Amino acid sequence: MEPIKKIDVHHHPFPVQYVNAIKQAGVKKSLGFDFPIWTPEASLKVMDNTGIKIAMLSITAPGVYSSDPEASFSEALSKDLSRMTNEIIAETKEQYPERFGGFATIPMLNPKDAIEELHYAMDCLKLDGVCLMTNYNGIYLGDTLFDPFFKELNKRKTVVYIHPSSLRKHPDSSLQIPDAFIEAPFESTRVATNLLFQGTLEKYPDIKYILSHGGGAIPFLAWRLSAMAYKGVNKELADVLMKEGKPTKGLQLLKQMYYDTALVSGKAALKALQEFVAPENIVFGSDFYIAKAVAPTVIKNLTEDGEFYGQALKGMEYANCLNLFPQFKKYYE
Repeated sequence: MEPIKKIDVHHHPFPVQYVNAIKQAGVKKSLGFDFPIWTPEASLKVMDNTGIKIAMLSITAPGVYSSDPEASFSEALSKDLSRMTNEIIAETKEQYPERFGGFATIPMLNPKDAIEELHYAMDCLKLDGVCLMTNYNGIYLGDTLFDPFFKELNKRKTVVYIHPSSLRKHPDSSLQIPDAFIEAPFESTRVATNLLFQGTLEKYPDIKYILSHGGGAIPFLAWRLSAMAYKGVNKELADVLMKEGKPTKGLQLLKQMYYDTALVSGKAALKALQEFVAPENIVFGSDFYIAKAVAPTVIKNLTEDGEFYGQALKGMEYANCLNLFPQFKKYYE
């Protein structure tokens, strides 16, 4: 058995109350997969078997909204589901303080409710950060609708973990491929690109972002996408490229984000991530509990296919997260 020391930023509970409520609202699957049966004890078992000391719990897609045309989510339901799941995560943290942290779920389409829930989750429930979906009913992070909320996140210097959501208009619906395979990593790519393109990363520099699934295609596309950080793309970018040979500002903004390892496997993917971002910005993610069948193999492959040695390995497994969540340092002394 591996030493139990990892901090897992990508770990999803499926409380029965939440699952029952969204099923009643018409949602049957999460990114194309059935909802698993979950308890805190089920998570603890897989955590012990894979060397995870602390799991940061977050509600995964669909969250508290749904792009499914057959589903029906009222504003009141989204607000109630956010409060319910946040309290369940807080209770789990209280029951197992050395094993679980938690990210808050937010009813993002109502700015007033979003800020109210942020205050409650962070100040009353003492959750450790916020989990945001890449899009809410087709509105992506970076949209001006979310600016009041992002101003509050920036003021608090909040850790924001971003998870893929389903698409409102699906380009691959005829393929019948579950969203978890293709669209999940592409959603991480889309949202990071939009945050860059809309200037959100510059406007709110004190937010600490964690991107799921190694940032999707960001390591491969970063150079190309970084041109979006230059408003006068023709002349300004041309001047920068002539002087520096690369779109420096955009690359710096993308490199400042954190990237988790959830379901990132194989030498090509891992080396691309390690080549793009500094070792200090790679954090461990498992994608438990929904990916419990494949996640142990992916975790094993991190060290077999990736170049994680010494400080880089220690950083990826837990030390980088202790910089994001210093409240857990007491469990590592």
